[in-house]
Amino acid sequence: MLLQTLKMLIMAGNDALRSTCGLPVKDENITQIRHGHLTFPSLGELKFSGATLQQIYLGCDAMLCGHLAEKIITTDKKSGLEILTEKFLENVLEEMDTRRPQGWVEHLEVGPLNLFSQGVRSFGFRFQTDVGQFYLMAEVPTKAQLDMAKEGEAIASLAATYLPHGWVNRQEIKSLSAIDNFLIFLRKTEIDLQMDVLADKDVYTIHTGVLLETSTLGGRRALCVCMDVSGTEGQSMQHGDRVKVRVGVQDRAISFDSTYLGTGDYPVVGSSFVKCVYFSLPTELKVEQRRRAFRIEASERIPVEIDCLVQEDLEVGIGEDSPAVSSIKGRLGDLSFSGARIIADRDKLMSRVQENSHVSCRLFFPGEEEPLEIIGIIRRANTRLASKDNHQNEIGLEFLVTEDGDREGLEFIRQYVLSQQRNWLSQRIHVSGVEQW
Repeated sequence: MLLQTLKMLIMAGNDALRSTCGLPVKDENITQIRHGHLTFPSLGELKFSGATLQQIYLGCDAMLCGHLAEKIITTDKKSGLEILTEKFLENVLEEMDTRRPQGWVEHLEVGPLNLFSQGVRSFGFRFQTDVGQFYLMAEVPTKAQLDMAKEGEAIASLAATYLPHGWVNRQEIKSLSAIDNFLIFLRKTEIDLQMDVLADKDVYTIHTGVLLETSTLGGRRALCVCMDVSGTEGQSMQHGDRVKVRVGVQDRAISFDSTYLGTGDYPVVGSSFVKCVYFSLPTELKVEQRRRAFRIEASERIPVEIDCLVQEDLEVGIGEDSPAVSSIKGRLGDLSFSGARIIADRDKLMSRVQENSHVSCRLFFPGEEEPLEIIGIIRRANTRLASKDNHQNEIGLEFLVTEDGDREGLEFIRQYVLSQQRNWLSQRIHVSGVEQW
């Protein structure tokens, strides 16, 4: 679905420019945008309901904007910008692979706009014409994200079809046919692949990607993953570097060791392509707990505040005259002995935190006079669909122990998780006494 959506947007942009103002597209470009904010030459915003996309931003440079105003003349007093935007919306709705999608023009506003980008699922599009450039930006979800948002059973059904029987209770899978079926499962579901480069002394996350296909590179089979590693972390990777790949399926994590083989361009449609990375195929799979400790969903609202730290803060320690920083406010999604999932507002989370950055976290548990303070490291920072038409920003936090005081905080979390676990089990198992016959 990821590639189909990218292809749909490219074709819709080409047709809108050609049919409204007679401009053929000379070149198309797709860019996977990283986390943070960017300045976008805004033209308008489209919103959707019951569709695979939630919103699309349209933009154009000054030359194309002027051309639209001069060349598109209508009798109903609509501007060239309106005509182009409405035609693009019509094209998208016609090609969208979903039942009864609805879309509308949220607003038209020419000028720079400060936009927030998710990073992994944020894609920018550029259409080069003879008189200027046309731009798009959209958050493109995967099949797995849509299924989770709709609380569907597609992922569970595909797991039952392509994963070996009883895989949940296994520790490893070595059968080559089972591994091939696992790769088909990854391609069909588009589940996130988390890539960790195995360094000498540490493990650090490079990026998150989606398996496009198993292809051939240099005469050998390889995994082709939609992922852009053109930044500083990607430049440090060398051919043959060991990489650990981890995939979350239900409450398990399936992982395997691989090697980095290089980068490439994966064609989408016309002259457009997405950046991809090649990895060696797995020779065996390991099945583990998705998190190292039992995880509970937050049954009550527990506010959370997060402060990003630098190395000097870590050396000073929590509460010891560390410099003031603005806090990211959120709430606890779930909790375990070793980490937590934290939910925060869209405009306050993704632009401030980066994977592998250290943070100071304050959790406000009900009934406690003081917040629990603990240091952690960001292992995941992304936006996902919380429901069919709404996004939710999340970070995955791994707790760290740097001072003696942190051990008390981890012990408090451990006891809290155990108490919640006992409450949960007591609702399922009769523990009040022996029933009479």
